[in-house]
Amino acid sequence: MDFEVVLRKRAMIRSFQPVPVEDEKIGRILRNAWRAPSAGHLQPQDFIIVKDKDVKRRLSEAGFDQHFIEEAPVVIVVCSDTRRNVRRYRERAIKFYSITDGAFSSMIILLTVVNEGLGACLVGAFDDDEVSKVLGLPKEVKPIGIIPIGYPAEKPEKLTRIRLEKRLHYDRW
Repeated sequence: MDFEVVLRKRAMIRSFQPVPVEDEKIGRILRNAWRAPSAGHLQPQDFIIVKDKDVKRRLSEAGFDQHFIEEAPVVIVVCSDTRRNVRRYRERAIKFYSITDGAFSSMIILLTVVNEGLGACLVGAFDDDEVSKVLGLPKEVKPIGIIPIGYPAEKPEKLTRIRLEKRLHYDRW
C-alpha cells in the first residue's frame, strides 16, 4: 500500500471481528516494529504477544476496564528494558528514551497493521504496576503501550484536524 494511503487510513480501532490474526501478519508487524530507531541504537524495545483470554482480560482490567483489549484476537504489549540504555543515558534513559523508543515501535506497529488490512488501537491509559504484574515484567522493564489488533468490526469516524498552517512556525515560535 502507498505510504500516504497507510497514513490516511490509520485510525484507532476498538471493535474487532472474532477472527484470528494470521501468524504471518503478526510476524511482519513485529519485524517492522523491531526496526524502529532507538537512542544510541541500544534497542530497549521488547514485545509481548498475548493471545490467552485470561491474560487479555487481566490487561483489560489493568487498562481501566477498556474491554476492547480482551476482545481483540491478539494484543501486543510494547515494553522498554531500561537495563539496555541506563548505563549510557542514566535517568534520561528511564524517563525519556524508554518512552520515545517504545513510542517509535508502537507507531510502526500501528502503520504496519493498516498495511496488513487490520485495525489496532494504542492504549496508554493503564496501571503500570498492574500490567507489569500480569506480564511478569522485571522491575527494570517498563510497559509503554498495549496494542489490541484484529480485523476491524467498525468503520471509524473521520476526525477533523487543525489545519497544518496553524501549527507551523519558521525559525522561532
